[in-house]
Amino acid sequence: MIFLWRSPGVPAIVRQAAPRGVPLFLFRDGRCVDASSSGHTILDALEAPLGADGAGATWSDVARILSRVFPDLPSDSPPTPGAVAAPGVDTGLRLEITEAGKGVHVAVFADAGDAAALLAGALAAEEVRILRAGIDTAPHPAWSEDDARRIVWANAAFRDLCRETGSDRPFEICPDSAAERQTTRAQIGPDGPHAPRWFEIISFRLEDGWAHHAISIDAVVRAEAAQRNFVQTLSLTFSFLPTGLAIFDRTQALVLFNPALCDLTGLTAEQLANRPDLMSFFDLLRERQIMPEPRDYASWRADLARLIAAARDEGYSDTWSLPSGLTYRVNGRPHPDGAVAFLIEDISDEVSLTRRFRRELELSQSVIDAFDDAVAVFTAGGLLAFCNAAYRRLWDTDPDTTVETTSVIEATRHWQTECAPSPIWGDLREFVRQNGERAGWDAQVGHRSGETLICRAEPIHGGATLVRFSNLAAGSDRLSRRA
Repeated sequence: MIFLWRSPGVPAIVRQAAPRGVPLFLFRDGRCVDASSSGHTILDALEAPLGADGAGATWSDVARILSRVFPDLPSDSPPTPGAVAAPGVDTGLRLEITEAGKGVHVAVFADAGDAAALLAGALAAEEVRILRAGIDTAPHPAWSEDDARRIVWANAAFRDLCRETGSDRPFEICPDSAAERQTTRAQIGPDGPHAPRWFEIISFRLEDGWAHHAISIDAVVRAEAAQRNFVQTLSLTFSFLPTGLAIFDRTQALVLFNPALCDLTGLTAEQLANRPDLMSFFDLLRERQIMPEPRDYASWRADLARLIAAARDEGYSDTWSLPSGLTYRVNGRPHPDGAVAFLIEDISDEVSLTRRFRRELELSQSVIDAFDDAVAVFTAGGLLAFCNAAYRRLWDTDPDTTVETTSVIEATRHWQTECAPSPIWGDLREFVRQNGERAGWDAQVGHRSGETLICRAEPIHGGATLVRFSNLAAGSDRLSRRA
């Protein structure tokens, strides 16, 4: 019997085979240079039928397939001419290797029946066995249903689950017939002392039914429950804060807010529960006039984008003076994983108090500026707290223009250079820095202008000291006018 083999790009080769034999391959220098149609069927099961370099499949590639039926077949190189039998096959299926010039010819023989069909059936059966063993040892339940929802196959994990639950259908799912793939979450077990088991079922559409895989997601469900409890705990904690809180996740969606945010912004809980993103959130604030009205909307949106970027990177802080007269302090704080939190605080009372205090300071300053006497006040630590206009004129200095605070030592040294020599400056320094009970005193000192000054040192509240310089002649004139 003469067999004629042909492979694309490879010259036809004529082989003489024994009866009932089917030629498979011709190897030369360890490469398959020719194959019959049955051989090509085996080669097609390889990842690279023509070899990784395209020069033909190697012997080890082909042996990896054939060894499923012929386990004694060497994997490194073709064996010496001879026969290799397939154990467990009662048809006498065997491979015969013969020399063919400079190459090796591989053929399959059977004592009875079509050798090629028998080999194909044995390979298919072995592949099914391997696949079944693989999926049967899978730790997750897997099963198949036909279009009538009858279970036609199940692996060991699914059968074990059926025994545990006492049901031949632990999962009640009904995939959408129009879908090719569908994911469903299912629960097994009562809501009793034992926690229920959760599975994510991934269903794949087949030609005549569905294939299902159930993955345990108990850890995921527990993590989600812990996250919900944590968020609830945070919500309860923040619900008592007077500061409005808005936390946005990495996608810029609002994930947490407290009641104070509704109170301060006038936004309803329903609006915030819709999880607006950062831009929409600030748009809502602008519509409510809870943030300064921009002169130009386009530039405001660009500024807002920079604001959000700053809050994400290094933090953001600003004070908003609203048309209603309220003043809000807004802080943006970055959080791990791209989240950002905004805190809105009503500081209207604080601002009013600061303004009132500033007005009182300005009023007090204007009062002492009206004095003819030069006045300086030193703290208990010996630092110049403030002085009046007459002081700045007398000593030709303005401490407010210097960055550093003037100490009593520096001040008395300056006074000393502007006056005639006098021992009172050392006494004055010690008096200002003295602790405990003190009694006021005064002394005369001559100014370089020729005027005689009366220096009066008096202790005041908090350990501070008031130092006053009066012109002796001007004081006498005032006394004469009063007389």
